[in-house]
Amino acid sequence: MPIVFSPGEAETRPLYPDSVVYTTAQKVADLLGIGMGEAVAVSANTVANAVFVTGADYRDHGFSIGDTILVYSDAFPLGFTAEIDTIVSGGGNGVKLNLIKINSPGVAEGASIAAHVDLTDMAVADNTYVQNQASFTNGKTRGLKRSVVEIRIKEVQDRIDNVTHNAWRPYLVVAEYINFDTYKPYRRRYYTDYVGTTPLLFRNVQQILRIELWQGENYRELAGAEARLEIADHSALAGDAIYLCPGGGGFAKLAVGTSTQQWDAAFNKVTTAQNLADLINNEDRTNRGTVSFTTDATSPSGTTYTQPDGASSTGVTNINIHNEFLATANADYGSGKLKVTSMQPAGGKESTMATTDLTNITLTQTATAATTLRMMGPAATLTITTAGTGYSNGTGVATTGGSGTGLTVNTTQIGGGLSSVAINAAGTGYKVGDIVTVTGGGGDATLTIASVAASTTVSAEDTDAELHNFTDLVPYGVIMIGTGTSVEVMGYTGKTADTLTGCVDLTSGAFALLQPAVTGTQHILNPDLGFLSGTSGDQARLKDWWLDHEMGIIYFNNSYPFFEWNAVKVSYIYGERYVEKAIEEAANKLVAADLLMSDDRSVLIPEGTQNVDLASKIQLWRKEADEILRRYKEVVVFD
Repeated sequence: MPIVFSPGEAETRPLYPDSVVYTTAQKVADLLGIGMGEAVAVSANTVANAVFVTGADYRDHGFSIGDTILVYSDAFPLGFTAEIDTIVSGGGNGVKLNLIKINSPGVAEGASIAAHVDLTDMAVADNTYVQNQASFTNGKTRGLKRSVVEIRIKEVQDRIDNVTHNAWRPYLVVAEYINFDTYKPYRRRYYTDYVGTTPLLFRNVQQILRIELWQGENYRELAGAEARLEIADHSALAGDAIYLCPGGGGFAKLAVGTSTQQWDAAFNKVTTAQNLADLINNEDRTNRGTVSFTTDATSPSGTTYTQPDGASSTGVTNINIHNEFLATANADYGSGKLKVTSMQPAGGKESTMATTDLTNITLTQTATAATTLRMMGPAATLTITTAGTGYSNGTGVATTGGSGTGLTVNTTQIGGGLSSVAINAAGTGYKVGDIVTVTGGGGDATLTIASVAASTTVSAEDTDAELHNFTDLVPYGVIMIGTGTSVEVMGYTGKTADTLTGCVDLTSGAFALLQPAVTGTQHILNPDLGFLSGTSGDQARLKDWWLDHEMGIIYFNNSYPFFEWNAVKVSYIYGERYVEKAIEEAANKLVAADLLMSDDRSVLIPEGTQNVDLASKIQLWRKEADEILRRYKEVVVFD
């Protein structure tokens, strides 16, 4: 077996390492005094939601999705601006730039060009032009591409963070080991409402994801809800899958396999657990793909979970599994063991986990809820229980009784008794075993519901007048049906006291087991320690712990770790929420200086007859950036 470096946990790094945050390529261009590129003539008449350019202009000028363009003509000289939504082939018309966020002077932003301007004024004959509003583009003939500028911005962002020991973007810290101390920064007795503190390595904490306390033999979770998963036999996992539900917004399927959206079980249980953790965390170190939430069992990579985002063109951002769950597999928990935590919602106490193999994958440290399930739905097959008397052949004969409504049948009789029936209208809400009566005869004939069609509603089983309700189930989650290696998984999107609604057969076999009735088990991520394991709300100063966000200090009150080395293990997100203009200025000048240093073979930034030569300008900008960052550096003063 190959030896692979496996750290077990992600390193401290930006939560979104590929995002450009501190400045933009256009702001750098403005500092350098670089104007926009030339306008190009359209290659075909403008249509309601798109403009056309030639293939040569598309490649040379680097039109890209998300770019803002200006479109104008002799007949409409003011023009309008719009954002490029998609880029497709326009056939003989050239390259088609589909547009959104179309806007023109004096007109409210609309969905189509026709709402802003007469399309006859934007024809080829009117000398219609398109101009990219970005100075740096990814055109094929550009001396300095926007992609290169953005790479420089990302480098400068890391440089500023390292120099200042702070960040103006969210950073993820996973598993920061800290010693527990009884140090109390406020010495007066009436301030010491805590038994000890844990100062974090970074300040400006935005959110605590985990607080793990060493309790002599195990790290116990204090801040969120968790589940422990153990791989018993990695070689028997082919075809298995794990499902995660964050308590709303869909289900994520994690299947065993070799693609980037699956977890590999090829070597041993240690690397298998690590591979699963990498998939949940979307770890780019191992080229793991993004797994989305979905409510469609046939499309596990689809999306149904979004949140508002004003920066995106659609106004919403897709939420994926790594945005809601954090997984860790290392020696703290044991070989082949995995810890999965969630903070949403209610500390993760409404998140659920399911697996299709309870023999080779074991789930522990979860809250479990078991209930009896039965399918409710349209009648699918019937059997004659009592033939009755006095019947004639009929179509659409009504039935009464049972748990559902609307069932009608076509009847065939021999000697007045029913010899066969066929479903005319299947009705709704029936269960297997329901007895219904066929009306219209002398001695009543009865039918038994032998099976029902798959439905989005599942009811509790009513046995011996005892209602097995769904009180212990979370409002939205996944349930396992079956035992051993033959487990099916069902999801649902809502519940009442005795009904699950919006049910989804996630493994294409769960619904078949619900006839007539079956026991379902739900594993709910469970807080391991402290008030969260009860009915209390969030952390508070008078409860187990509280946090000074600005200073990055955790204060412990009721629950606290052993007094040992590395007794506290914290995962959190830190960083300033607002990019100060001074940080933006420093980033602009550092990036501009780097670009001037790399511009030897380009005429994009000519030296010309300026008063300050490029070499001096590089030195001045770097000095000014250093002076700006100096006040943001943390220093320790000993008195």
